[in-house]
Order: sequence, then structure tokens, then C-alpha cells
Amino acid sequence: MDKIISLKNNTEFRRLYKRGKSAVAPTLVMYALKNRLGYSRLGLTAGKKVGCAVRRNRAKRRLRALYQVHVLTLPENRRGFDLVIVARAAAVNAPHKKLERDFVSCTRKILESL
Repeated sequence: MDKIISLKNNTEFRRLYKRGKSAVAPTLVMYALKNRLGYSRLGLTAGKKVGCAVRRNRAKRRLRALYQVHVLTLPENRRGFDLVIVARAAAVNAPHKKLERDFVSCTRKILESL
């Protein structure tokens, strides 16, 4: 399986928030924008409203696992975008099926619009 390449700089996150396409679900908000790198990059964030550090890290870990399963398995011609996922408070305790359904629906909406 491919390695996850992370977005780390604040400027990259702000660029996606400003210019990227977005999709909203009860458990997450997703922003995406094409890049010219030929591979996809992921940025995960969770605000203080999600809870303490343990809860925020759990939400990000669950979303990272979904990214590995659903996005990294896309064909090569569907890659090449930056993706930022913002975890909402419901992402911590949501059942896996609900979180996966929200992730897939947001990914589908965004990939159709790019």
C-alpha cells in the first residue's frame, strides 16, 4: 500500500480553505484542490471542540485509516490532489459505518467537482 504524504505547512492548509472545493457531512468537512505533483497529500485537523488531545487524535487516526482504504486505492489517473479533512465532534464516537459513509460521500462529491 502507498505511503501517506502529509500536508504540514499552515500556508498549504489556508490555500485549501480559501481556494479548494468543500463537502460537508455530520462527522467531517473535506476540502480538496488539484496539485501538480502527480500524487495526493493529506492534511488532518481537529479543533478543540472535538475534545481533549486523546479524542482529537482518535478522530484523526480513524479518518487516516479511511483515507488509506478509500483514496490510496484509487487508480493513478484519479490522484494528484491535496485533501484536508476537518474532524467534527461527532467523528469521535460515531460508528465506523456512519463515518465511512460520510467519508465516501464527501470524497465522491469532491472528486466529481475537481
